[in-house]
Amino acid sequence: MTKIALVAGEPSGDLIASQLMLEINKKFKNIEYVGIGGPMMHKNGLISFFDYKILGIHGYIDAIKNIFKLLILRRNLIKYLLDQKPDIYIGIDAPDFNFYIEKTLKKNKVMVFHYVSPSVWAWRKNRIYSMKSYMNHLFLVFPHEIKIFKSIKLPSTYVGHPLAKIIPLKPNSLLSKKKVGVPETSFIISILPGSRSSEVKSHLDIMLSSAMIIQNKMKNVLFLIPCNNKENFEKINNSIFRHNALNIRTIIGHSHDVINASDFVIVASGTATLETALYKKPMLIIYKTSWWSWQILRRMKLIPWIGLPNILLNKLISPELVQKRVNSEEIANEALKIINNKKYKASIIKEFIELHKSLRRNTSTLILDVLKKYI
Repeated sequence: MTKIALVAGEPSGDLIASQLMLEINKKFKNIEYVGIGGPMMHKNGLISFFDYKILGIHGYIDAIKNIFKLLILRRNLIKYLLDQKPDIYIGIDAPDFNFYIEKTLKKNKVMVFHYVSPSVWAWRKNRIYSMKSYMNHLFLVFPHEIKIFKSIKLPSTYVGHPLAKIIPLKPNSLLSKKKVGVPETSFIISILPGSRSSEVKSHLDIMLSSAMIIQNKMKNVLFLIPCNNKENFEKINNSIFRHNALNIRTIIGHSHDVINASDFVIVASGTATLETALYKKPMLIIYKTSWWSWQILRRMKLIPWIGLPNILLNKLISPELVQKRVNSEEIANEALKIINNKKYKASIIKEFIELHKSLRRNTSTLILDVLKKYI
């Protein structure tokens, strides 16, 4: 029996790891999975050492506040994994948590793989020089990363982004509207404050206040919020209660159908911006963190944009509001400006189709081609 250890720290990692596990389970029998993951990984056979929601930290200040708890958890996880003696370790994104685990396991003769490179092309670029000591092989999800890792001779494979394979090139919006039960005649705006509890805390109330302004200026508008877990569902509903005049629905799960059913999306920076682009939807990207976290980020000389679609296309396709500009008035005004620009929607569809094609590969199959000699 082959034992595979995987560690994912948030819903996007849970999704892409579960897709890989599904492919492995189709081709091989008697695979045992250990590590950390979410509900989709559990469905595919993962025995999780602790609840992965603990790793959902937003910003540097939250990380500093929880540093001792995280270090203890990581130390205990490493001890557990060394006792388990996996044949393969696959770290899914979460580099600040995964890299030390990978380095330790590699020293103990475990074959180590990392899936989803850290954004070394955006910030903390010097990380690439130490990554060779952490892992045996890196799976890249963006094409521009190939050149970066080739330059340091770290074995790597461009596998495309799994979301580009899951999401169709021409999505059926009407089908998604039926699935989530919204009227075809309504103008649907989805609100995506982020999957982590801390992101919901930073973004949601401001987003709901902006929705109220939009509703007062638009007829027949319906807002949707997908919730990835029960905890966020309760927090979101408590916030909505304070905006009881708002025409809004919360939906547990079905985040892809919510995005696809939408005419417009207000979304916090993260993987959801890429999902929105792959569904070819106009969006407004926002991001707000603590003052201290923002000061640290500003000094790291980030590339000009925060949204993945803008970074990958190397131009400002989807407008962004950051920090002080994340307020209800600016969000509402910017959103209405985009919604009322009919030419804009047509122009982004072409851009997002090209982006989709550049990211579309048989991702899990390409990864399995590298892993199969160790299974």
